[in-house]
Order: sequence, then C-alpha cells, then structure tokens
Amino acid sequence: MIEVRLPKIMKENSRLKKQAGFVLTIELILIITILVIGSFVGIAAVRNALFEQKVKQQDRTVLVLDSNSQVLGEVINFDEHDAPQLFFIDRTSTGSSTNYRALIGVRDDRFTSREPIYYTELNCQGPPCIKPTSAETLDNTGISRLPNTGSVSYFQALQGAPNYAIGRSPNGLPGFLYKETFEACPMLEIIGGIGSPIGSRYISQKVLTGEPCESPFILPTSLGQPALTCQASEVDISINNVTDNLLEKKIKLGICDAGCGTNTQLQCSCPSGYYSVADGSVDGQCCPTGTNYDDPSFCSGLSLKKAESVININHPTQNALEQFTPPFQVNLPVLGGRVDGDQWYNTAPKGEGNN
Repeated sequence: MIEVRLPKIMKENSRLKKQAGFVLTIELILIITILVIGSFVGIAAVRNALFEQKVKQQDRTVLVLDSNSQVLGEVINFDEHDAPQLFFIDRTSTGSSTNYRALIGVRDDRFTSREPIYYTELNCQGPPCIKPTSAETLDNTGISRLPNTGSVSYFQALQGAPNYAIGRSPNGLPGFLYKETFEACPMLEIIGGIGSPIGSRYISQKVLTGEPCESPFILPTSLGQPALTCQASEVDISINNVTDNLLEKKIKLGICDAGCGTNTQLQCSCPSGYYSVADGSVDGQCCPTGTNYDDPSFCSGLSLKKAESVININHPTQNALEQFTPPFQVNLPVLGGRVDGDQWYNTAPKGEGNN
C-alpha cells in the first residue's frame, strides 16, 4: 500500500523557497577581492601618470609675465639672443574678417621685432613708418649696420598680411606695436619744398642699454613707382524704373586701373592713401600720399608706408602692449626633485630635454 504525504512535501518546498538567495563561495570572495584591489591599484596608477604628465607639461611650458604677474603668452620660440618669442593676434583689422599674427620678442626690459620702425625726424620722433613685407631692396641692414644682414621679417609675408614691428613708446621703452597701412610715409618738406631722406630708425633688436634708436639714419628711397591712372569720363543715360519715372544715372568710362577706387558718385577716382595729381598737364593721375609726382608719370618718395599703432581692443585709446609693464620674466619649473629634497625623480634616457 502506497502512502501519500503531500502536506509534508509542500512544507519542504516552502522552506527551500525561504532559503533561496546568493550563495557565497571562497572562489567568489577571491574574485571580488582581486577586482576591488586591482581597481584601486589601477586608479592610483592612472592618477600618478596624469600627475607626472601634468608636472612635466608645466616644466616644459614657458610663459612670459610682466611685473604684475600678468601673462603675456606662451613662448613658441627663442631668438638669437635667447629672448623668448610669442605670438600676438591682431583682431583689429578693418575691412577684412581675417585676424593676423605678429611675432614679438620679449626681453627683461623691452619688446623686440625683426622689422624696424622708421621716423622722418631725428631721435625717433614724428610719425612712424614701416617697410612693406619682404622688402629686401629697401633696407636689409641689420643691427651691425652691414648690408644683407637682417631687418627683414618674412613671417608677415607668409601670412599675406600687413607688416608689424616694434617702435618707440612715449617713454622710449619697452616699445609699442605698429602695423603697416596703405598710405605712403609722409616726407617732411624743407627749404625749396623737397623732402629730406635723413631721419632715424628704431631697431629694437639692438643689444644695448637704453633706446635702440639710430639717429641720424638715411631713410630708404627708390627711383619711384608708376602713378595710377584713374581717369573717368561721365556719360548721362536714362533708365526706366518700376514706377516709370526717369532716373538720371552716370556711369564711369575711360581709363581706370585695377587699383583705382570710386567716389560717392560712383566715378573712378584715386583710392584711399592716394592723392590726385592736378598740375594742369595731367588728368586722372594718382600718387601715394607723401610722395611727389615726377614727370613722366612717376611718384617718387620714401617708399615706406605709414605705420599705425595697434590698439588694445578692450581699451581703444591704448596700444596693444601698453598694459604690460617691465621687468618681464618667465615662469619657473615646479618644485620637486631638488638635490636637497627627499624625493627621487626618475629621468628616462630619451635624450636631453625629455626630463
């Protein structure tokens, strides 16, 4: 006879359900321990690597600061005198949506540039002037006063930008930043109405105490450049507009060079930075401002361009470098690894400069 004990079986199943759960074993405990400890070790290793990388980056990154610890920028190069060089970005260009860079050197008491600034007066006084980019034929005399030795920067020429240079500041040093304009350098008139080529040159790369002003200095001149022909002849024409009213409109004809501009009447005229030659014998000839018109059809003068101060975009009445005061300095490497310290820093044998 088979005895059925259903109530007892159901009771056992109910007790097993109450005991259901996660069963811990020695193997599982070991796995969890290894994972947790390994994670902590990995986090510590990553942290140490990031810290070491940050320290090395701070050691290798050289910043230039002024006397008020205001950062001028990060050093990108050093010149032949071991002076740090950095980029200044000019965001004040008018008539163009392009920003340009200027390469500036910084010494402990002044700013420097490869290009000089010229002055039509002695002792670096008067309106500043500058050469066009890559103008070796005008002036290639370096700080040694020997020809073919310098005073020409090719960086601005590679940008297709106006030329930049450091010129005299009101107190002589540390210098202001100037850039090239379209106007010709104004030539001062002396007795007889003829301009004098004697002036001065501010060449900031000179190694000396005080202002790097060369005075007197024979300003660079050329034989002349052809005058622009901006001769317009007016023709009256009538055009019917949508209201059938007659409008009188003038169009420009005649000889109009590519560099010519237009006036308010849409007639061909001299461009900005040029003046109209009106001596009764010519018509429609234009020469750069500051030059003289010499027959036949040549404009003679300094061949320099007028330079203007690069303004501070936050303070338009100031020069871009006016806010920085000497003496200038650079940041130092971070502390640690000193010979008198108690920490040892490994230097990988990857060559000089990689420590």
